[in-house]
Amino acid sequence: MNNYNDKENKIISIKLIIIGSVNVGKTSLLTRYATGHCQINTKSTSNASFITKIKEINNQKYELKIWDTAGQEKYRSLTKIFIKDAKIAILVYAIDDKNSFNDLGMWLNTVKEINSDKIIIGIAANKSDLYKDAKVTDQQGKKYAEEIGAEWRSTSSLSDDSGIDELVDVLFNKYIKMKSLKKTGSFVDPEKHVLKKKNEKGNNGGCCGGQNDNKNSKNKSSKNVKVIEKKKKNIEEEDF
Repeated sequence: MNNYNDKENKIISIKLIIIGSVNVGKTSLLTRYATGHCQINTKSTSNASFITKIKEINNQKYELKIWDTAGQEKYRSLTKIFIKDAKIAILVYAIDDKNSFNDLGMWLNTVKEINSDKIIIGIAANKSDLYKDAKVTDQQGKKYAEEIGAEWRSTSSLSDDSGIDELVDVLFNKYIKMKSLKKTGSFVDPEKHVLKKKNEKGNNGGCCGGQNDNKNSKNKSSKNVKVIEKKKKNIEEEDF
């Protein structure tokens, strides 16, 4: 096989970490994502472990390594080692534990201290099955996620519709889109598996078609271009 094909078939590895305080259900969420089943009475993680998932977009394969980290304070220094080089982080809190929600800021600072601010953040509001005992509302969780620019999802390892699959997919797709736009000026739309240019035109994008557009169409097109250019400018400041 020639070098070109070797390069084309290379699997790109992406590191994702699951982090949060002790007993918020990080290991159970990872087990649910990896196996589709719930593991009851898991022990607190004292080290770190990971699972891998292979995803493919436009014939490019990605190995998503998802790390489960320890939440106990005595393992914090070890946890920091596993945070290094992560491209995506999921901060987990339990809705029946207000302290775990209050700790999110500390975990976020830890992640950014090690990986600067160039990392995609998600928040899992875990143990949604305990909604009757909730100490943190969905509104509070969503508000905090919005403040830090994170994706928020309600999750429960006890439910077939656990929410963790959707959260991982959203964060992975966001990373791929940003990375491809940064490198080429185009982006892969992971949901449609197609390559789009940043200023890609629609059916009326020919050399003369725009002359017959009405005023509203021109304004809308202008706004779309400005939004895309603004996003590209912001992304170019990131070093993915």
